[in-house]
Amino acid sequence: MGKRVVVTGGTTGMGAATVVRLKNAGCMVHVLDVTAPAEQHVEFTRCDLGDVDAIDRFVRELHQIDALVNVAGIATAEPPEKVLAVNFLGLRHLTEAMLPRMNEGGCVVNVASTAGWDWQKRADVVKKVLDTRSFADGLAWARANRAEWAANPYKFSKQCAAAYTHRASGIARAHRVRVNCVNPGSTETQLTPAFRKLVGEAMYDWGVAQVGRAGTPDDIAEVIEWLAVGQNRWLNGVEIIVDGGYLSGVVGGWVDLDASPNAKR
Repeated sequence: MGKRVVVTGGTTGMGAATVVRLKNAGCMVHVLDVTAPAEQHVEFTRCDLGDVDAIDRFVRELHQIDALVNVAGIATAEPPEKVLAVNFLGLRHLTEAMLPRMNEGGCVVNVASTAGWDWQKRADVVKKVLDTRSFADGLAWARANRAEWAANPYKFSKQCAAAYTHRASGIARAHRVRVNCVNPGSTETQLTPAFRKLVGEAMYDWGVAQVGRAGTPDDIAEVIEWLAVGQNRWLNGVEIIVDGGYLSGVVGGWVDLDASPNAKR
C-alpha cells in the first residue's frame, strides 16, 4: 500500500502539481483546500488554513499519515493578519496538531519562498512570532504589532514559515518525524499576478531573465515529492532554494542587483 500524504493548497499551482506527482508515485493523497481539486481519486476536505477551528475539525477525523506537505498560501489580503494566519499560523497549528498522527520516519515539507530566505536579517521580529504559543496568541501579537511586519505581509509570513522549519525539526524529533522546507523562486502560478504587483512588473521580468525562464509548478513539485516520499531519510531541518539559481547568482556575483530596475540610481 502506498504512503498516505496530506497536501494543503493541493487544488492549484505547485500544490496541484505535487498531488499529480504523489499519485503517480502510488501515494494516497488527501487535499486540504478552500476549493475542490480537479484531480480524480484523491480525498478532499474543504478547509481554510486561516480558520483554526476548521483545522482542528480536520485533524480530529484524520487517520495516520506518512507525510504532510504545507503548500497553501495567499499573497495579499485585508486585513494583513489574514496573510500571516494562512501562510504561517495555520501552517504551524496544522503541523503540530498532526505530528502525533504521523508514522515514524515521516516527513513534513513546508513551502515558504525565496521572499523569506533572508529571515535571519530580521530574526528578532520573526522570533517574537515563533515564540507565541498558539494560533490565537500569534494573531493577537500580529494585531498589536502591525508596525513591525505589515509593510510586506507576504514576505514576513514566508520568513516565519522558513524560520519555523528549523524549530519544527526539533519539535518533530519526539515523533521520529523530519521537517524540511522548499523556498521557490519566481514560479508561474495563479498567484503570479499578485507577485508581479508586489515586486513590480519590470523587476519581476528582470529577475526571471537572469535565470533564463520562470519556474513551473512541476519544477517545484519534483523537489517536494522527493522530500515528502523520496530517499532522504537523514535530511532534517533543511531549507532548499529552488529558483533556477537566482539567489546563488546574487551571492556569486553573476546576478548584479545594481543593474536591476529597482536599484537606486
